Amino acid sequence: MNRYLSLDLLRGITIFGMVFCALIPDAVLPAWMYHIQNPPPTHALDMTIAGLSWVDLVFPIFIFCMGAAIPFSGHNRLAKGITAREYIKETLERFIMLWLFSYLYVFLTYSDLPGVLPQILTLCGFCALFPLYMVINKSSGYYINKYKLLIRIIGLLLCCTVICIGHFQFNEVINVQRRGIIIFLLAFLYLFASLIWYFTRDSIKKRVVIFVAILLLTFVTQYLGLPAKAYAESSIRWWFNFEYIYFLLLLLPSTFIGDILQKSISDYNSGNSSKNWHSLIKSRYWVFGLLAIIIVWECYSIYTRKIIANIIITPFLLGIAAYGINRELPQYKKIFFIAGTFLIAGIIMDPIDGGLRKVPCTISYCFVTFALSVFLLLICDFICKFIPHSLFVNTFQRAGKNPLMSYIAHGCLIVPIMRITHISYLYELAYPEGYPILGILRATVIVFITMWVVSLFSKRGIYWKA
Repeated sequence: MNRYLSLDLLRGITIFGMVFCALIPDAVLPAWMYHIQNPPPTHALDMTIAGLSWVDLVFPIFIFCMGAAIPFSGHNRLAKGITAREYIKETLERFIMLWLFSYLYVFLTYSDLPGVLPQILTLCGFCALFPLYMVINKSSGYYINKYKLLIRIIGLLLCCTVICIGHFQFNEVINVQRRGIIIFLLAFLYLFASLIWYFTRDSIKKRVVIFVAILLLTFVTQYLGLPAKAYAESSIRWWFNFEYIYFLLLLLPSTFIGDILQKSISDYNSGNSSKNWHSLIKSRYWVFGLLAIIIVWECYSIYTRKIIANIIITPFLLGIAAYGINRELPQYKKIFFIAGTFLIAGIIMDPIDGGLRKVPCTISYCFVTFALSVFLLLICDFICKFIPHSLFVNTFQRAGKNPLMSYIAHGCLIVPIMRITHISYLYELAYPEGYPILGILRATVIVFITMWVVSLFSKRGIYWKA
């Protein structure tokens, strides 16, 4: 199976960011350390605020990683000779399992409750997810494969048992509104993008037509104010959100990137390419440094609403980067051109959209975050080449291969253990009032430990997969 390890690294770093931003000190840091539309000190949602912070980049980067991975997964499944019916069936099964996960990990987590029993029950819930979501393949053993369905059923029954105990013992509410919104949204995005990719995998033009149709639909529905109307209906918003459609403006271009990467790696592995994808990266560090500057500049200029300066300076920076890539790193030309085009389109759309916003999701937000995600992926290529076997790379690559476990391990594994062993008291002491830097440092340490623990599971071949 071909894997693009830089994509795993980026996914791992992104999950780190998701958990980290939830643990940093509230109200005492600059506004750019939080979601722009949830400014300190109250963090109340203000949809009139436009801008972009590093926190606003985390979720779209994860969407990008999912989209770029679809061609890798799809081609591996096709290589096994599956039919269209089997592909659709597997895709629907993965959607259901991901959709179910968005509820299960919420219903199985009691670590925010006081006392030891909730922590033990949370650990039981974490363990119950293993038989339900752990990858079972040929290397798992004959009997495990033979009784795979039975193992899944046992896992589901164990999850239901823990949920029932939590409901009756701790009065935890069970309803359709209580779900992890990020995983819930990703489930629908995966379903739509995976099917679109499959039926357009041999025709880029068809995928472009679908992309344009979604773009037009976004214009029309936003102009008519349909997203707000749908969200106002509680009977609708729990299962449908127009962002399922809007985020495809980010996800579908990501599948183009995935197609390019998958073909490049396949060509290299088959001997059709005379150059290693990473062969010249290490000595061309200045190009990747420039990409990092572009990312920082975009966040700064959009955050400070320097629209005119952004429209002038960004093409200049992209031009220098294009020169360096064309001359030094031609293997990136096609990817960089796609990202650069979307970035220019995004900063032009910014004033047309009335400001780049995550809520409600704007076209400029999808375009700009897609482009910055591509640049970050290229930077991860550089990191993988520059320090390939470091603790940092190994930890985040392995955690990135195990995204479901990485996403919930902090709340469902690390926190309960800390509270049972009373390490949580030391964690609280590590952030004395008035020293937010220490709060940031302790969050960094505990989230890195979380990623490291998940990487140990991955190292031993223990993965969760929807």
